[in-house]
Amino acid sequence: MAPDGVLREFAASGLDVERLHGNSAKLRLTLDLAGAMSAAGTLSVLDVGCTGPFPLNLWEPFVPLAGRLELVGIDVDGVERARARAAELGVALEARELGVEDVVDAFGPGAFDAVVCTQVLEHVPDWAGALAAMRDVLRPGGRLYVTCDSGDLAVPALDRARLGVKRVYARGWRRLGRRPPRGRLLPSGEWERGPRLDALEGTATRLGLDVERAAPYCLRDAKIAQRRASPAARQLWLAFEEELVAGGLDRDAIERFTVLYLRARRSVDGREGHRASSAN
Repeated sequence: MAPDGVLREFAASGLDVERLHGNSAKLRLTLDLAGAMSAAGTLSVLDVGCTGPFPLNLWEPFVPLAGRLELVGIDVDGVERARARAAELGVALEARELGVEDVVDAFGPGAFDAVVCTQVLEHVPDWAGALAAMRDVLRPGGRLYVTCDSGDLAVPALDRARLGVKRVYARGWRRLGRRPPRGRLLPSGEWERGPRLDALEGTATRLGLDVERAAPYCLRDAKIAQRRASPAARQLWLAFEEELVAGGLDRDAIERFTVLYLRARRSVDGREGHRASSAN
């Protein structure tokens, strides 16, 4: 899409564009979800990992559209912070302390029009199992929106060693059947390894999801700058990256992006899904 096309998308979205947060993949997710709300009128949405470092920051631009949003959020802890932030924003939220592997038991199959998951897949031991659970709570025809760290990213040796230690630490706590305590040297104690783009697409397809968009986002050298960018600059950066990806990327180029974005629709007839062009 041409740069002015992205700007027109934001202008027509109904979003509060002065409250945009996150990297370029999250901005694309925000735009796509706003488009789905516009088409459907009202959406029931499950936010997997709703707490995060900044609770509900994904939903701040949606405040003008809050009346058309039926939002349920889950996270393994910190849901009180999410509830408090929802009250501040004026967004109705049902929040539960729950892991992604338990969503089907908690809500039943086909419970939601959309499932949103930002920067969570890299923090679970079985990301493919997490995708399957999120698919199961989607109604047929419902959409899954995911951002996650890219397993295609070329990681320096020192970072690989640090993350390897974290994984060993995480496995030890899982064998004990417990989550690691907070405030330790390695506080996350999580998996911290995202999937490769082709693996993410292929797994989604095998799960009966029609992949509508799958692409790398957030160039490594620009990641810190994006965190400090104004909302207008974020929009321009999204337009720049999508223009770059649309021109075609080789493997070396993909390894320079830090985040992946997946938008996929649950097949209505339960068949195996299909892949779309990653530039769509």
